[in-house]
Amino acid sequence: MNRTINVFRRRPNIVDMMVPVTAGVAEYRLKWAQNFDGAFAQIIGAPVAGFYDDTINRGTVDSQPSTGTSVRMTFNPATFAIDDTKSFWIQLFHFPSGGPEVAVSAPSLLLPESAHHGVGIVTIQGNAPSAVSSAGALQLDLPRLMQDFRIVNQDPGASILFLSTEQSGPEQQIKPAPASPYSNWSGTQGSIWVRGGGAIVPFSATFTLAFPR
Repeated sequence: MNRTINVFRRRPNIVDMMVPVTAGVAEYRLKWAQNFDGAFAQIIGAPVAGFYDDTINRGTVDSQPSTGTSVRMTFNPATFAIDDTKSFWIQLFHFPSGGPEVAVSAPSLLLPESAHHGVGIVTIQGNAPSAVSSAGALQLDLPRLMQDFRIVNQDPGASILFLSTEQSGPEQQIKPAPASPYSNWSGTQGSIWVRGGGAIVPFSATFTLAFPR
């Protein structure tokens, strides 16, 4: 699954994003969850013309020509009772004419505006699904390019966490303690793929922004 959500502006009380126009889609549905392994609830159902949250002063948002290739959604998280000071996850679904809806993006992490200036470490924590191969791994899209990864398998037993950095790509095995966590202090990455080997595996990951604003 490719990255399909482009959040090009993140400011206090503003999320400004675009997704590609796709033929046959009647509604572009944006859903959110507090964590990537939680239940995603719909907050926006946009036609191809897009969505604009009227609680946002239009004078504070720049024009963004899309030449008919993108659907723009601009919203204030608080409008949907989302805490704008905390991280949360979004995911895009298509509702074709006649349905049913289908997920077309991976869960994508949105950081609060204060975290986009290279201050501090970003931490995520949750469950990797059980899958027999990398083809069934969960893709997690991170905000822009990240670096300084440290990933810990938190399984209380002996289940292995598998990590890859591309769809169906080569995997790194991460065993639970007392084995060492996975660390990579060079290179940058915008998405990761995780799965448990024969079981759901809890894990945590820390990383930093590669190019803070």
